[in-house]
Amino acid sequence: MPRYYFHLTDGKQVLNNHKGIDLPGNAAARADAATFARDLKHGAVMPGWNWTGWFVTIVDQHGHKIDEEPIAEV
Repeated sequence: MPRYYFHLTDGKQVLNNHKGIDLPGNAAARADAATFARDLKHGAVMPGWNWTGWFVTIVDQHGHKIDEEPIAEV
């Protein structure tokens, strides 16, 4: 199963995820990123942050960017 990493960025700062998660494919990674973005926006994860302008960037095990999910828009 491929490994995916969800990094957080606002274009200036990057919060890297070095652990990653094994998922069956890109569609599953996109679904997990959307859930993660929603949890960030609603304070379930890392409460107290202002996520305006931030994105969850999905990167595969080879370092290729798969997609990104805007946090404030989920």
